[in-house]
Amino acid sequence: MSFLPPWLGLLWVLLALGALAAGVLLRGLRSQGQAVAIAEQSRTNRDIHQQHLADLDRSLAEGRLTALQHQAARDELLRHLLDDASRADEHPVAAVPARWLWLVGALVLLSGLSYWQLGAPQSWWPVPLSQQVKISATTPEQLAEQTRVWQQATQERPKDAQAWLTLARLHAAQNAHAPAEQALARVLALSPEPDLWIERAQMKALSAGGVYTGEPWQWIEDVLRTQPQHLNALVLAGSAALSEKRHAAAQDYWQRALALVPADSEAGQGLQQALAKAAEMMAEMAAAPGATAAAGAGMVSAVTPAGDTKPLIQGEVRVSPEVQSQIAAGSTLFVYAMAEEGSRRPVAIWRGTPDAWPVPFALNDSMGMGAPPLLSSLTQVRLVARISKTGSAQKQAGDFQVEMPGVKTGVRGLVLNMVVASP
Repeated sequence: MSFLPPWLGLLWVLLALGALAAGVLLRGLRSQGQAVAIAEQSRTNRDIHQQHLADLDRSLAEGRLTALQHQAARDELLRHLLDDASRADEHPVAAVPARWLWLVGALVLLSGLSYWQLGAPQSWWPVPLSQQVKISATTPEQLAEQTRVWQQATQERPKDAQAWLTLARLHAAQNAHAPAEQALARVLALSPEPDLWIERAQMKALSAGGVYTGEPWQWIEDVLRTQPQHLNALVLAGSAALSEKRHAAAQDYWQRALALVPADSEAGQGLQQALAKAAEMMAEMAAAPGATAAAGAGMVSAVTPAGDTKPLIQGEVRVSPEVQSQIAAGSTLFVYAMAEEGSRRPVAIWRGTPDAWPVPFALNDSMGMGAPPLLSSLTQVRLVARISKTGSAQKQAGDFQVEMPGVKTGVRGLVLNMVVASP
């Protein structure tokens, strides 16, 4: 998207007025030069005529001219003298034309306005919408209150892109990724900025449990197609590739991003750490028993992710008749494993759209999110099964959910029985 800076019109007016002033000044200088030349010529002619008059008087006194001849010659000289004086009066040497004064005044005024407008570098170009919204709330209570306020604002002003973006970021701050993505969709309909497309891709993937396949990847690639050096798009593309075990692709994206920032900056150091982690994961996969040549090189298909596909936890999800009667068609079932201590990030996620119950599932290392720990590295995990009406991996009101702690890796025939709605 391209747009003109606000000062460009002012600059064009300044240039046009300057050109007009230069033209008037040039014409004035030419006219003044002509007037000066005529005045100089008039003075020279007057001196010559006066000399001729003196010669005529001397010739009359010496008898070389008769009185009649003297009078005729004198009248002719006086007529020429009057003609020269008349031409000088028609071209006076003016000091400064009045029109020059108002042009100079206008230029001074416009120069002052230019300095006022251009003197602050931040006003040279409009601040993109993606940089205008900052969330000040920090506590859960503040976030909830501001979310309520901005939800009302979007209802009252449905075409206010800034209000929608504020609401989206408030949702994101509360890990409500699906509502954040939906609000960003409204923002992009009003202000389609590349940074906002990248932000939406991230929210969409997070709402799907870290899966970038489909629209998130499409949005990232669309931005990189038009702006190959877009920093945020390169960084997120690296994260998406890593989540799919495509370590070489992740490194390529992050190397390109690192070239755009100072190496000693916070962003540069973060990218260097990410590159080191990707290299470490590649080395681990290359050394793992049964690793394929493609996995060792880091070139792994996004459709068939790298990693151990041997089932580590197998079981099925059952629902009571009461729950089944409340499940809408097209609802998504998520089954995921989390470490019982430390990060709450899933180490393996299974998802499906059931049309019959019970639903079998299997979890393995290939279903992770591209970063340690792997499911196989844990001795026991907490299992969660959740039925989502919206398809969001983020828990929503009205979802059905059941949890089972202390599940040993390697277990078979596990049953997750969902009997009531999760509070």
